Amino acid sequence: MNVNVEFKNIAGDTKLRTLIDQLTKKVAKKLPGAGDEVFLRVLVEENAVRKLYRVSVVLEVPKKTLATQEERHDLGEAIRDAFAEVERQVEAYKATVRGDYFWERRARREELRKRKGTP
Repeated sequence: MNVNVEFKNIAGDTKLRTLIDQLTKKVAKKLPGAGDEVFLRVLVEENAVRKLYRVSVVLEVPKKTLATQEERHDLGEAIRDAFAEVERQVEAYKATVRGDYFWERRARREELRKRKGTP
């Protein structure tokens, strides 16, 4: 997985980079076998006038782009919330790729079994 972290109007100290690295590894675990076709972009910016932090996370997976943006007064909370939303979107993406929606209703299950040719 390729990762790009950018800081705008804020200094990227080691504590902040460590937090982003930990959360990035957590997202990477949810996408096993994803090589160079997965790209993660994290943008952290500060609005000095309002003392507000904006974190934007964009995850490009095959045939889909998952994105989220969070604004908070606490930087750590904004980063954690943004990554939590991306993780939720990754789980939903994996469910659609697996075809979980076919198994939600009994009629769909029977239809899927007929397609596969199993009794």
